[in-house]
Amino acid sequence: MNHVEPAQGAFAVTRAQVLNHRAAVHQIDRPAGDPLCEGVLLAGVQDSPPGRTADVALRARGQSVDPAHLALVHSMRAATHLHRAADLACLAAALRPDDARDLAKEQVGPFGQELSARHIAFGDAVDQVAEAMRAATADRRARTKGELSTALNEIVDAQLRPWCPGCAAHHVQDTLFRYATLQAGLCITVDAAGPFHYLKRPTRRRGADAQQSRHLLVRRFLRWCGPARPADLAKWLALTPAAARRLWEPFGDELSEVTVDGRRGWMHQEDLDALHNAPAATGVRLLPSYDPLTEIADRELLLPDRAQRATVWRATAAPGVLVVRGEITGTWRQRSTARRVTVTLQPFRTLTATERHAARHHAEELNQEGGRAVEIRFVS
Repeated sequence: MNHVEPAQGAFAVTRAQVLNHRAAVHQIDRPAGDPLCEGVLLAGVQDSPPGRTADVALRARGQSVDPAHLALVHSMRAATHLHRAADLACLAAALRPDDARDLAKEQVGPFGQELSARHIAFGDAVDQVAEAMRAATADRRARTKGELSTALNEIVDAQLRPWCPGCAAHHVQDTLFRYATLQAGLCITVDAAGPFHYLKRPTRRRGADAQQSRHLLVRRFLRWCGPARPADLAKWLALTPAAARRLWEPFGDELSEVTVDGRRGWMHQEDLDALHNAPAATGVRLLPSYDPLTEIADRELLLPDRAQRATVWRATAAPGVLVVRGEITGTWRQRSTARRVTVTLQPFRTLTATERHAARHHAEELNQEGGRAVEIRFVS
């Protein structure tokens, strides 16, 4: 194994090397020894809609984890992610937004500007709503989002409950609501027969240090996304570029510049050996929509073709991706009925007979439970 010494100049690597490294750290073709210690759960696995994608992401990697060690919460970008339960205190400390002006414009919309104009700090608003949520869920009864939102209307300041045309009612602004659930210690429980519920965890761990927690969160991002840029971190956390750079700057000399086919990025020095010694990616995998491989990522590097990127990263109803030897090679969707599961794969190129067989096998593997017939279709 080659050991890479940090140097003043930038290291030059190829895109193929980076894809091999990503396949390794994301366990695309080599399952983690213990998913709770070294798997993608350390960075979080998006579950959108709740109960639909995170389980597939783990099973696609051959991983099985005791649900008692997991928690589904609103974390990065206030989106639902599956995490290790042991990480919740750290996540709450790291992801509490202090100022609405640090959030990406599309994340909070005009509501953030309205709060700033009223001299209300977003962090204070989050704290107020979180405190109200703790009071409303003190009986530890699970509540739907609508039930919890209604309960908050009797407690929360009217300035935090703007008029919602879609609901034709006043309620806590949605982004504020989702950020507050993490601070309130609320997790999401999924019922296949109905809407998801919010439930207060039986115990709340002691609060973590915010600065240390943010440092740990960014360090994990660098491991799963490196070589990366502050702009990639901004997208992952839905922050402004300036706010992302403030989280990035404390790493200073711990980072080494890396160029990927001439494109600049940075790696943590502790990850350089893994990058340079990553084995060639193998295998064919079907990963779900919002998988860590596609979400903790610089999209242009993963998929240089703009038209193909548009089919993978859709604003709504995003497909899963077909990964062949570390390279995103197509998309897939699944439709289920009581008796049949139909998996439709749309490759970006002509697959070899071996690749088609492997894709078919993995699709069947993902659907082996339930006793339903599985139909695999390839479309161009």
